[in-house]
Amino acid sequence: MEMEPGREALFLDIFEGVKNQIRSRAGCIGLELLQSENEGKTILWTISMWQSEADLESYRTSDLFQKTWSAVKPLFSGKARAWTLNPIETLA
Repeated sequence: MEMEPGREALFLDIFEGVKNQIRSRAGCIGLELLQSENEGKTILWTISMWQSEADLESYRTSDLFQKTWSAVKPLFSGKARAWTLNPIETLA
């Protein structure tokens, strides 16, 4: 999610307020927030891991997701992109 300049702190505040609720959703087995810089632009990445596609879909249709998305979407400078990835191998 590429942020509008100066809006990163607001996104981080919103994430701080919902991260434990997201992580405690049924089927959520991990949640990360990462940051990168590209040509002076801040890009934030959230990675959530789910036990099943059904658990992810349940989250995506939840009030929590809808409320959070409506709060963070105006902070983006471009269209957010999402991928669903399936693990092949995990080393811990």
